[in-house]
Amino acid sequence: MWLESQASLKELLAQELPSQPPQPERDQRLFFHMLATLFLRYTQILRCLEACYDQMVHPQKRRVLQHMLDGVMGRVLELKNEMVETELSEYHYMDDVLQDLKLTPADMEVPIPKYFVNQRAKALKERQQVLSEILARVEPVLPQPSRPAMLRDEAVQLVQMAERMRQGRLRSKFMWEIRRDEERERRAQESGAKELDREQAAICIQKVWKGCLQRRCTKLERQREMAFIGMAPDPKALGLSGTMLRAQLGEEFRRLRQADYEAEYQQALMSIQEGLYEMEGPDMREEMKEQLRQWFIECHDLTGRFPEFPDKEIGGSSILFADKTPEQVKAELDLLEDEGQRKKDKKDKEKTKEGEQKKGKDKKQVRGWLEEDEGLKLALSKFLPVISEGFTQYQTIWGNRDESNNFEQRYEPELIKAQKRKEVEKELRLQVDELMREELQLLKLAVDRDEGKSHMAKKSNKKGKKGGKKEKDLTPDRTLDSLYEELVLQGIIKQAQRVQLADYTGDFCYLGTTLRMAGIEPTPSVMDIRQNITLYAILRLGSPTVHELAPLVKSILLAGPAGTGKKMLVHAVCTETGANLFDLSPDNLVGKYPGKAGLSMLMHMVFKVARLMQPSVVWIGNAEKTFYKKVPKEEKQADPKRLKRDLPKALKLLKPEDRVLLIGTSDKPYAADVKMLCKAYERILLLPRPDYASRYVTWQRLIKKHGGTITTALDVSALAKLSDGYSQGHMAQAVQMVLTERRLLQMLKKPLGASEFLQQLAKADPIYSEEEKTLQDWYMKTPLGKKRLKAAQERADKKEGKGKDKKGKK
Repeated sequence: MWLESQASLKELLAQELPSQPPQPERDQRLFFHMLATLFLRYTQILRCLEACYDQMVHPQKRRVLQHMLDGVMGRVLELKNEMVETELSEYHYMDDVLQDLKLTPADMEVPIPKYFVNQRAKALKERQQVLSEILARVEPVLPQPSRPAMLRDEAVQLVQMAERMRQGRLRSKFMWEIRRDEERERRAQESGAKELDREQAAICIQKVWKGCLQRRCTKLERQREMAFIGMAPDPKALGLSGTMLRAQLGEEFRRLRQADYEAEYQQALMSIQEGLYEMEGPDMREEMKEQLRQWFIECHDLTGRFPEFPDKEIGGSSILFADKTPEQVKAELDLLEDEGQRKKDKKDKEKTKEGEQKKGKDKKQVRGWLEEDEGLKLALSKFLPVISEGFTQYQTIWGNRDESNNFEQRYEPELIKAQKRKEVEKELRLQVDELMREELQLLKLAVDRDEGKSHMAKKSNKKGKKGGKKEKDLTPDRTLDSLYEELVLQGIIKQAQRVQLADYTGDFCYLGTTLRMAGIEPTPSVMDIRQNITLYAILRLGSPTVHELAPLVKSILLAGPAGTGKKMLVHAVCTETGANLFDLSPDNLVGKYPGKAGLSMLMHMVFKVARLMQPSVVWIGNAEKTFYKKVPKEEKQADPKRLKRDLPKALKLLKPEDRVLLIGTSDKPYAADVKMLCKAYERILLLPRPDYASRYVTWQRLIKKHGGTITTALDVSALAKLSDGYSQGHMAQAVQMVLTERRLLQMLKKPLGASEFLQQLAKADPIYSEEEKTLQDWYMKTPLGKKRLKAAQERADKKEGKGKDKKGKK
């Protein structure tokens, strides 16, 4: 798999890093086809590399793989950003590209690397333990309800009542059986039927028994046939098979080997470095000193004076260890001084450019039209150099390496020596530099004495530049543990539910491209939503490299009807990345940190702890309340708009290296001010009700999850069809109500039926079409929706213009 992924990467790098710049593409469809092809090919490479990294045990190979894995992940995110800007939609349909590449829709799903959680398993376990201890102290001990002792007469009366009821039920059943027998005898007398003889009665019983036996055999044969062709689950394979158990044991054993080999590797790093210090350190030190002394003499012979020793900031004597003449070294030092001056000039020019850009905002549209006329091009990538570096590293180190003697895949000592030799040389150079600076100073003083000069050594007047404005620390004397504990006690930090993203089940939209070609916008499927959550939230929070270099996404808004799984997705993001969960919902902040000073302290504490304990997710439920157009009377006292000003300010202070993501959830986003809401949330994902395929898969998963068994008596297809208009939350509630403990015990004698679930489902209010239309209309008012409407209008105008031209020519 590693070899295949390297071969694919070689092709893609040749395509994306050509010798000549590619020609711009004028056709938007062809450009999107190219983007989608690159996206899917990189996704396949990502799947291969993720599997390799998860299964490989060699510690040095895993480091190369992780470097390449981060690079490919970042490239996938860049291509996703390009596709959004090209199609002006968060959801993309690539059926034609899948067909060209001979892939299935399942191959399109972006994998979630397991190392996000596995590498931090120990830290996550400790943090979970601390959180559980704090919550255990906070939770109040509920008093046991003490019932008054029942009097003896009341107890006797209760027992008598129950006994009379039991006897009444038995008497009623007995009388029903007597009436049934009497009715049967009466009907037999009226019909005048003669009693069958013994032989005829036996034949009648045989017919009934043979028919029953044959029906049972036919039913079993049909079940076997359906299981054989994959249309029904195999009844024998309900539990884990022996192969699956062996695979699980092998995976656990591989995890242990990875941990053991990593510990060996870390120990070898220290021991080999110490050995290099002892064995090669003295020789390296003496060689460096001799080189520097030779340089002093050559410079003095050429210029008549000793040179200035290079400062530590520009690398010290490292710039002198190359094979260069003193004149070249002097020229390089002069160039470094010139570059410092140039940097100052560049900063001044950038300031003037920023002013010009602010003035020329109105000209951007004209520039956009020109770019469209010229054609569409791929933006410069920050991750292609990372991928290229990893590919080169693989080719030079592992491509042709003979590992026949390393069957167990342990570390390579020679590679560690080559790596550590550079580090040892760097550390020794710092020590030698200090000694040689003093020696050079003594030489200068000796020469000055001989020449009778009182020349003082020049002192550098460089001062460290002050950085930009930083956020004022309101809690300088508080420790991180105390801040964390306070936020837990206040209910701001919460324990995320253990939910995997795979639990948000559904199916793909198989006709997306066809519908778009026909001018119909398809409804996003559950898998489309899951894909976007992986790309926008999980991959960025899981990898520091990807978060820092990929297009920055600080906030996401999940908007959709109630019960469509918005809160579940928030918990899934925390589970998949091991992130902390901060709850800043308006309902959760009522009565906490009152006043302006209290709110400032709350926001400072939340984002300080979130940055220091990253990755972190800041969740705001009912996000529309923060930016209400008009606050309802019943909510005025709660002051839901407290975060309206402070939230955007806090988001602006987040840097690319801060793995903190704001996720808002809302089922009534149209109640908020659109401009303010869209300023706070960069990406807006609309979650619709599930389609037929997603409902079918969801019903199966929910019934099996709660202990139910799906038989031929339960028509899941009809159930999925009749539950149209209901959300996943309604389905989950119906399954919980039906599959009680008593019903599960009765399942062997009475299989589940669709009517049982439909009776419970009918009690809930469905998602009406008016609500969906309101959400769609609101989404068209968002920035991306406006761009999409504008683009559609421009295309319609172009078609009308062409039609008029044709009529005029006729």
